[in-house]
Amino acid sequence: MTAEQQTQASEENVDKVQAGTLLKNKREQLGLSQKQIADRLRLRLSIIENIEDNNFASDQVATFTRGYLRSYAKAVGLEESEVLCALDGCDETKPEAQEMKSFSRKTKREAHDSRIMTLTWGIFAVIIGISSVWWWQNQETSMVDLTSQTEQELELEQQASSQELDFTTLEDAQPQSPASQQAESGEVEAPDLEPQVAETQTEIVAEVQQPETESQPQEPIAEAEPVVEEAQAVQPQAIANLLKLSFSDDCWIQVKDSSGKTLSTGVKKAGQTLELNGEMPYSVILGAPENVSMTLASEPVDLSGYTSGKVARFNLP
Repeated sequence: MTAEQQTQASEENVDKVQAGTLLKNKREQLGLSQKQIADRLRLRLSIIENIEDNNFASDQVATFTRGYLRSYAKAVGLEESEVLCALDGCDETKPEAQEMKSFSRKTKREAHDSRIMTLTWGIFAVIIGISSVWWWQNQETSMVDLTSQTEQELELEQQASSQELDFTTLEDAQPQSPASQQAESGEVEAPDLEPQVAETQTEIVAEVQQPETESQPQEPIAEAEPVVEEAQAVQPQAIANLLKLSFSDDCWIQVKDSSGKTLSTGVKKAGQTLELNGEMPYSVILGAPENVSMTLASEPVDLSGYTSGKVARFNLP
């Protein structure tokens, strides 16, 4: 190598000042120590020493080299572009710093995306859990209501399909009672008195010599009077047991007396009226109590306590 070439190489080395050297020279011009710069930038003193020694390959600063240089340049009043340009002249550090910087960004991005995905899946799981609980509760409530409604409909169908009896009215009930039958028998015997009385009178005119014949017409009369009185005594009892039902709309009913006898059952039409008589207490079932008005012994029965649209079951009185 000639003297001229050595001189040219020396001039290039002088002109090529590294980034750490620029920062160190500027710090010394300002009269600041490395400790003061480290405190101002909130960095370890060893990092400042590595930067000024142009030790950019050190593990302590390799990842954040360019950021540290920018901060250091601002602290001492140098242009960032000048310092970074000096850094780019260090061929051995540029590829490593660029690669580490790219890896750091990728790691941060992946960590951020991972947190977002975790939060998203957590919210999604909570929504699914709440929806499942809500659906299960509604499904259970619907099943209970459906089961109850099905049982009521089945019971009503079984009762409706059982033996249906004709409506029992007050006029039908009186001939069926024993007292009424006796009253009828008294009415039948009463017409027989007239021919007996007439026959007795004929015998008296004919001067029949049997005095007992005069008392014969009186015996049937004496027997008939208690029967009529007994029939009259039964009528207040029948009125006291009288159950009257009036229907403002169609309604399925079933009425039984204390002996278990079915007085009436089936669907009754709007405007229909029933008068039932039997042995109290009565067992009453109404499919639609809001469509029925009732009286017992001419006293109204309060049905306002029963829910509209639901079957009412009760005993009277």
